[in-house]
Amino acid sequence: MNNEERDSKIIDIHTAVMVMAEKVDNHDNSLYGNGQPGLVNDVTLLKDRQDHCPARQANTLGGKRLGVAYVMMVIGLIMATVSIIGMWMK
Repeated sequence: MNNEERDSKIIDIHTAVMVMAEKVDNHDNSLYGNGQPGLVNDVTLLKDRQDHCPARQANTLGGKRLGVAYVMMVIGLIMATVSIIGMWMK
């Protein structure tokens, strides 16, 4: 490899690095914002809203357990009412 080939390759590498540096700057501005909220902030906000969504919480295991507890309570109240009415009728 002579000096001209080496210099040509170095120039090619330098050009590629400059293009990559510009893309990295653009991505950094997009992700973290440039004095404004960026995508990372937006995604974090959306995730927080999703985690606190009432419909989503109702479909979680805790929400299902709560639903089963309500059903069991209603069944218990119905059975107690039937028992009281049955005792009254005797």
